[in-house]
Amino acid sequence: MLNLQDVERDLDNLHRVQQELDRVVAEAGSLGTFLVDENGFLIAEAGAIEIDRVALSALVAASFGANAEIARILGEADFSRIIHQGSTRHLFIGKAGGHHILIVVFGGETNLGLVKLYAERVAVNIGAIMDAGAAPEPGRAAAGTATAPAQPGAEETGSGLYPAWMESKE
Repeated sequence: MLNLQDVERDLDNLHRVQQELDRVVAEAGSLGTFLVDENGFLIAEAGAIEIDRVALSALVAASFGANAEIARILGEADFSRIIHQGSTRHLFIGKAGGHHILIVVFGGETNLGLVKLYAERVAVNIGAIMDAGAAPEPGRAAAGTATAPAQPGAEETGSGLYPAWMESKE
């Protein structure tokens, strides 16, 4: 059942995420900034760069997953920030909370240190927004809320990656 309070909260969270993405474009001078989930689904974007956003989102998510496995093999918890440097365009890829990835596309005229400074701050902020908006695990409350006992026959939410109202009921 669609819960209006959940929809309003999710729209508010999306607006806050958009403000964070806009901040990276304005303050760091990035060409484009994107938020994707760990499955490569594009959630929000800012900037005016003309690229295949869907392909970029999917490929970055796959690359980030592969890098997580490389980190595990090396005995690291993860590689939470990755930089790809090309001849004219570069990528900053960073973990944004538990299930999301921040992608920042920038050119050679943009200072890498400045991008890292703003992108890392924004990744933390977006992670807090998205993780707070995620459906809590069954039996656990979201931050600042009380957990009500489960009702017999109540359906549990799906993966927790998307707001409950976006989860498909199959």
